Amino acid sequence: MKFNRVAISDYFTNMIGGGKDKEYERAVTQMVEAIKRQRTLYNKEIRDWKNARAAALDPILPRRKPLIDIMEEVVDDPFIFGRSETRKLRISNKGVAIVDKTGAINGDKTALLQKRWFNNFIKYTLDSIYFSYTLMYPKELDSEGFIKTLSFVYRDHIIPETTEILTNPYDMDGENFSEGILKKWTLWINHEHSIGLLNKAIPLWIFKKHSWQNWDEFEEMFGIPMRTAKVASTDPKVKREVDKWLKDLGSAGWARFPEGVEIDIKESNSRDSFNVFNEKRKACNEELATLFDGHSETAKDTGSRAKSGEIINSTEKLITLDDETFVMFVINDDLLPWLREMGYPFDETDKCIWNDNEQLSPKARLEIFKGVRDLGYKIKKEQIETELDVEIVGEFDNGTQPPQPPENRIPINFNPPHNHIDCGAEREENPVNVRDLTTEEEIFLRQLYENPDSISWNYNEFKASHTPLLDAIKRGFGKMDFDFDSTDHRRMRAWMNNIHRFGVDKTQAEVYELNQMMKSPDVKSFNDFRNKVKAVFPKYKDFFLQTEWDHANASSNMAARYLEMMDDIEIAPYWKFDAILDERTTVVCNSLDGKIFDKRDKNSWKFLPPLHFKCRSDALDILEDYEGEVSSFEDAIKADPDGWERMQKQGFDVNWGDSDEIFTEAQSYLKKLPQDHTPINVDDLGITDFGLMEWAKVKKHDYPKKAVTIQSHIDKTGMARIITAENLPVWIDAETVKMGDDLFTQIKETVTSPDEIYWSDSGDVPQTVFLRFYKDGVLKVTTKSIMIIDFEMIADADTARKGLLVNLPKNNK
Repeated sequence: MKFNRVAISDYFTNMIGGGKDKEYERAVTQMVEAIKRQRTLYNKEIRDWKNARAAALDPILPRRKPLIDIMEEVVDDPFIFGRSETRKLRISNKGVAIVDKTGAINGDKTALLQKRWFNNFIKYTLDSIYFSYTLMYPKELDSEGFIKTLSFVYRDHIIPETTEILTNPYDMDGENFSEGILKKWTLWINHEHSIGLLNKAIPLWIFKKHSWQNWDEFEEMFGIPMRTAKVASTDPKVKREVDKWLKDLGSAGWARFPEGVEIDIKESNSRDSFNVFNEKRKACNEELATLFDGHSETAKDTGSRAKSGEIINSTEKLITLDDETFVMFVINDDLLPWLREMGYPFDETDKCIWNDNEQLSPKARLEIFKGVRDLGYKIKKEQIETELDVEIVGEFDNGTQPPQPPENRIPINFNPPHNHIDCGAEREENPVNVRDLTTEEEIFLRQLYENPDSISWNYNEFKASHTPLLDAIKRGFGKMDFDFDSTDHRRMRAWMNNIHRFGVDKTQAEVYELNQMMKSPDVKSFNDFRNKVKAVFPKYKDFFLQTEWDHANASSNMAARYLEMMDDIEIAPYWKFDAILDERTTVVCNSLDGKIFDKRDKNSWKFLPPLHFKCRSDALDILEDYEGEVSSFEDAIKADPDGWERMQKQGFDVNWGDSDEIFTEAQSYLKKLPQDHTPINVDDLGITDFGLMEWAKVKKHDYPKKAVTIQSHIDKTGMARIITAENLPVWIDAETVKMGDDLFTQIKETVTSPDEIYWSDSGDVPQTVFLRFYKDGVLKVTTKSIMIIDFEMIADADTARKGLLVNLPKNNK
């Protein structure tokens, strides 16, 4: 599409009644550039979708992750989410029943499916229509071995063409879930010749999304009437002053101008121009409605209601019937045999049906029974009990009325809610923030009490903070780019190093506090010690940890935002501090709210939120056409000098978007320790500190029978890339070291499926060691930053098990 600038300029001139001066030319230029920018973004997203679809359909190396990522964004659209959820609810809200070969309902077996997991099963099954497949598994079993919680494997980790599960979405190969132990514990729903209904919705969603964006820019440009001024004076100074007054006029109802100035408000003659964008949006919604519902009537705001209702009912019935048939086939052909294998008492002759009677109220069902009786037929007592959920114990004689319940009768076993406030009742309560100790905490306290001042660290206490904090930064930062030159994985690796050390120091401070409390004169027995320190554990593992988790999540999330904002610096060169203003807002955030900073001012990024613990402020992009006041770093300090001083003392005077730290030195727990206490050297930690078995007693692996080729892992760097068990990329220059495919396969298995992972920061750069146990020793692979720097087979395996244990697979725990 080509734009005629002269034609657009003439349109501007006619609309506002002015001449072709620089202001009008500038407005035209902005509009054209905005449209070009949106069109470029639209073409890029369409191209991304086509590439993702091609990757999914690749006959040699199919991968679904790019397409699934787009589909998950599509489902977030409110219109699409509403249509897809409504279609699922029409099926998931129906009741089912298990019947035997005679057609009689078996209440006990039906009750096994009247669970929350079964409702989720129906929804997951219908999700396969949208995404083309779903792989379900029992996430949790109850005490009888029956399903308590049902979940599904993330779809970007599945290759439906080869029925493989990938540990990481970009792995070259995975585990086949259609055979072996995985077959028993997974339920596979797949539409073989489809890549999902959402794939058809993607281009419409992209088109609709950009219609919204274009409409928003149009509103900003032309939604407000144009103000013009006729100036009698030819003095440039007077003209500039009048220009300034017009800009500052804003929404004020008055203004003072010098004599000879006439003000005029020019309304746009094209009041309905917005309809261009609105009609595009409506058209997209109508097409999407047709895709999901089979008709577009509910997306329209015009037409005959009667005719629309007829169309809606007929098409919805057809789609719902098809969905019901599909789900019922899956239940009888796949789910029931799967459940039988798991030990459920279903016979091969049992069958599942839709129990449409459950959709009727008890009163409506009672009327049906009465109607059957009036026709002269008898009904089985068992069916009445089942359908009305009552227990029949006998019959009344003719003319006898059933006894009436006494007034104000309270049913047996019914306890009305009561909070005991101001009622005089006494009840015991645990002290605030003090919970019962866990078994592990009890054992640890006993060890401390029996070995005073000899224990300075504890692995279980370390894990209680370490694991959640790693989860916080991964959730906050989101998706990572694994390209060699990408900042993403380098930053994540630095943060993980920071949290490893932070967790070690926090545990050291906690154990030090416990040791000091044991020296109190009040502690004369273990029971005294136990009662005195009981509140320490929830303080560190609940109260402190919640604040730390919020901070780690917020700062990593803001780092991801910072990278996005810097990518857009050409079209949005400014950023705005945006605080939530209420009674909880701090002085420093309140003083900075609404201030605009230049992205090129590196110091200004030191005010990128969070500015303190529990900070709720945000940062927003400001486009290049902004002409207001731009604050400097010095202006921000002057807004609240005391707040800036507190930020420095508390370690918040950093740009989180460009920092390799989540917790700064000022936030370290080592500040709680006396100066003569040195940080723990993790190289001194070994298997006894982690409660691990000796190597001689642990399970060993066989060497891989099938080798993977080095060539299949080489990327644009010329080196082989491997995604580790920590979901971070590492590279090895396999060709330079003349490595064969067999050795490379062993190294790959070690870093992707290790038995133990150790970390150390004793050198200039932290190192991570991956260990995998074989029958003749342990293969030790050492990484430094993003490179594999060493690998060796060690016969005396326990000598290699040194450092901080930062990851332990479930089967070794």
